[in-house]
Order: sequence, then C-alpha cells, then structure tokens
Amino acid sequence: MKNTFARFLVLPGLAWFCAALTISAAPGDQGNLAAALKDKGVSIKVTNPSNFRRESETIELNLKAIGARFHLDPVTGKFAVRDGVSSNILDSQSYASESNSTPDKLLFQVDLGPHETRTFYVLDVSTLTNVPEPTVRTFARYVPERMDDFAWESDRIAFRLYGQALIKGEGLISSGVDVWIKSQRKLIMDEMYKTGRFHMDNGDEMDDYRVGTSRGCGGLGVWDGKKLYVSSNYRNWRLITTGPIRSEFEVTYDAWDAGGRKVSEVKRISIDAGSWFSKAQSMFRSDSASPLTIAAGLAERSCGPDGKELIAQDKTEGWMSYWQPEDKPKGTMGVAIILPKRSVKKFTNDNPTMPDSVLHAVVPQPTMEGAPPIRNLLAVTRVKIGEPFTYYFGACWDRSGDFTNHIQWENYVRRFAERRDAPLHVTMGD
Repeated sequence: MKNTFARFLVLPGLAWFCAALTISAAPGDQGNLAAALKDKGVSIKVTNPSNFRRESETIELNLKAIGARFHLDPVTGKFAVRDGVSSNILDSQSYASESNSTPDKLLFQVDLGPHETRTFYVLDVSTLTNVPEPTVRTFARYVPERMDDFAWESDRIAFRLYGQALIKGEGLISSGVDVWIKSQRKLIMDEMYKTGRFHMDNGDEMDDYRVGTSRGCGGLGVWDGKKLYVSSNYRNWRLITTGPIRSEFEVTYDAWDAGGRKVSEVKRISIDAGSWFSKAQSMFRSDSASPLTIAAGLAERSCGPDGKELIAQDKTEGWMSYWQPEDKPKGTMGVAIILPKRSVKKFTNDNPTMPDSVLHAVVPQPTMEGAPPIRNLLAVTRVKIGEPFTYYFGACWDRSGDFTNHIQWENYVRRFAERRDAPLHVTMGD
C-alpha cells in the first residue's frame, strides 16, 4: 500500500489554502485501510515554524480527500477532530466553499508554542459515542430588518456593510466598512439589531465608528493619484457559511465610473474565531483589461487642538495601523489594514491639502456615533483585472482590555503580518 502525504499552508486565524491529497492502495488493502481508519482516524501533524506562540490559528483541510480516506461521502458523512495529547474532541466545522458543490473544507483551530509540533486526528463521527456541541464563535447574516445591512462578527469584533435600501432610507451612499466594538467574548449582532441601541454605551458593545461616505475600516476604491473613485452600496449577497470557526459570505457591487473606465467588484469576506481581522478577497471586472490602481482606506478623525496622530506603516510588509483619538468617555478604537507583502506602492491620503484647522478641530464629546471622518488614509497598490486581490482589515477597542495603547495594537498588526509570512506546516498521514 502506498500513501501520498498532503502538505497544507495555514494563514493566521484565516486559513484558506489547502493542497489535494492522492492515495493509492492495492485492491485488497482498501477494506483494511478503511476499517483501521474508522477507529484510529487520519493523523494531522501541525508544526509552528516561528519563534513565537501561535493562538487561535485555523487549520483548513481538504474534506474531499479526508472523505476518500474513510470511503465516506462528504455530503452525508460527519467528521470530528481529536487532540492527540488530551484526546478531547475539538470544535470543528465543515462547509462547501462554492455554490451547488459538496462540502470541501474541514476547519479546526490550534494553539502552538514556538517551533512546537502537535498531532491531531480526524475521526468518523459514527465511531464515537458522544460528540459535544461546538461553541459558536462567529456569525454572519443578511439583515433585512435594518435596511439590508450585511453584518458579521467573531468573538472579538463585529463589522457590517450597507445595502441599497440604505440609499432610499437615509440617502447614504457608502461602500465603507463599519465596525462594532465589544468588550466581552460573545456574539452581539442579533442583540444590537433587536434592541436598536447601536450607539448607547452599555460597557459591553457599541457602534462608535462613524463611516459616512469614507472607506471606514478597509473599504476599497480606484485611485488616479488625486481622486478616489468608489462604488455604491452592495447590490447582492450570498452567505457561504456561518459557524463555530468561520463565517464567510460574498457581496457584489454594481459597475461604477472610475475616472473614465467602468469597474465592478465581487468581494468575498470571512472572519475566524479569535481574530480581530477579517479577510477580504476582491475580484474586479472592467471594460478595460489594463491593471487597476486601487487603494484600501481607513477613515481619519480630527485629533483635537493638541492631538498627535498615532499612525504606523510598514510598506514592505504591507500594513498600516491607526490608533484613533479617544472618544471620551467611550474609549479608543484601533483600526488597521494589511495588504500582500511588497504590494504597497505608497501610503497617502485623499486630501493632502486639508488645513490643519480641520485635522486639529474640536470634536464635542461624547459623540453620538464616533467622530466624523475628515479624509481617508490610503495604502495604494496595483491589481489585475479578473484576478483575486486578498487583504485583511481589522479593529479593536481599548476597553476590551486586549489592547490598551497604540503600541500593543501595532505589535498585534505586525505579528499578524509575520504569521502571514510564516504559515503553519500541516501534514496529513495515516
């Protein structure tokens, strides 16, 4: 009998790449292999190549390859993941990443020390007497009761996008990304939509991030060197999965005029448990085949008469963080974007001649909904038409206790980029 191992690369908290697995065996060995795997399971060896600890990192496996090992159909078969040390059954999630297809992804999460290797086992659920219900730590849904928002969250942070109904309801045209902050490790979206207390500070969760027509936290636009051309609100949506480990969905934007050429966008967004960042994958179409210059943005706020802006950038690693001015007494938010390594052409903004009187204006506090945006901080890059462009955007709140100053937030953003550069090594064996 001959086995071919499959090797997988795992991105930080938002793993997305997996390799195919092939297996061959003599005809008489197939039954013995399936019988052995029913009890033992398929071993998954995970190695941390970094000299720092990795927490809440998602392992993404090829479910079709695993199903073939067990001779189980991924549609009808059920799988569990066991920790090789504690023998505990871990939270896991399977789903189909494409429409009208069979489930092809199996997810679970790991914590690993520097250079640590651990082994896990994928099991056929039918061999187990009890599988505990997983703790659901992500959520995403279309929100028709609030002018067709689309909202999503992890147990750390929440976001939303605006649909076409908001244009009719409030006259707001915006494809910027909104942020909802939380201080507890719980899901908050349904509660906030049910109560409608978006901007009320109850200490646990709140919407204190004003988007307006800005890029908010990670929105995109086409950049011509002087002007940012942005889309309208999203037109269509498609939920791909929502569950304990990951929520993922897709939205489409109608074509818009981008300085003399028509451009449209399909954006797939996912968020994983334990992460302050969402992963976005944008695909652009245009009436011209030439590459696009685009910019990812963060809404900038007035820092007050005596304020100093806390902005950090790393062009090589592709990230920019912004520790916003405090909204007294509601606390301080940090936001960030991470583009592919060595992809950023420059950092700039969309209003370089803005007077200092605007940058240092007084913002009466507490605000109703966060300080208004004054311009967009931009990371400029080039993308090819019809090819996916992948980047990350994230946010935090100092009152969660995870990041209480800009240095801590910048260090997290920097480490996230380091994790992207050194993905976990995953090997599937017997």
